[in-house]
Amino acid sequence: MSSEANREELRKTLVAGQLPAMPHSALSILKLENDITKVNIEDLIRPIEADPGLAVQVLKFLNSSAFGFRSTIANIRQGVALVGVRTIKNFVLWKAVFSLIPKSKSGAFEVGMLWQDSLRRAMFARFLLLEMKRGDSEMAFAGALLQDMAIPLLMKVKSTQYSYVLGDLAKNRTKRLSELEDEFFSWNHADAALILGQHWKLPEILIDLTSNHLKAEEASADFAANPERAVVAISALLPSVAYEDWPDKELCISCFTKCFPDKPQLFTALFERVDVEFDQYAALLQIPPPKHTLSMHLEG
Repeated sequence: MSSEANREELRKTLVAGQLPAMPHSALSILKLENDITKVNIEDLIRPIEADPGLAVQVLKFLNSSAFGFRSTIANIRQGVALVGVRTIKNFVLWKAVFSLIPKSKSGAFEVGMLWQDSLRRAMFARFLLLEMKRGDSEMAFAGALLQDMAIPLLMKVKSTQYSYVLGDLAKNRTKRLSELEDEFFSWNHADAALILGQHWKLPEILIDLTSNHLKAEEASADFAANPERAVVAISALLPSVAYEDWPDKELCISCFTKCFPDKPQLFTALFERVDVEFDQYAALLQIPPPKHTLSMHLEG
């Protein structure tokens, strides 16, 4: 367990590394209520339209196969009316965080693979809550997508030491990355996610999900009270595209079964759905498809 002193040292390290600031347009949008009846729509539309690049990305998102609208969404106002404030806010958040993450690479571990993993986890978490009609599926998607957002920044600010840890991970597949981080630094990337979330003024629930994503057993035991935290933590146990093995397979299935004891076939069905629908989500975030599907890990 990371101590307060260790986390404070990590905070100073990240700040000294000159953390990038969240774009002003994203910050102003994130402060808005999720309830469309409580929001001045102009406060949502204005910062998007003031950023031509963001406006194009939002319209591309609204017209993607993820929604399947029969007619083209021609403007942001129309899109907000159809999908709601929360969906637009989450998309702006994802794009903003993606823009802040450095394109780091260390041996077999690179940001492209991290985002492939994160998108599959996000889809798994969203589909699971939608299937069970529990919790906030959009927030679970965002939390799972951003759970490892601190890793590229850690690779940048502690390049030599973190490369050593990642190299050890490739050789020592009996331990999780967080365990190696705790051993080497006395903190892990979930601690860093807490610091980043606070620095970027992310929503409190999102900070909670990203900073607690390593606590799968604890979160799954408390599924009824906090389904979003449980599914994000379970998603963190999914196999990584960077490796052919799946060390967390038994733990992942165990935590899933604890939450859904009467849905033994759902786990396999979710893997198949993520594999089938990955491309349409990946295109929105400019993420290439992984070489190995999730279903391949279940068959192996």
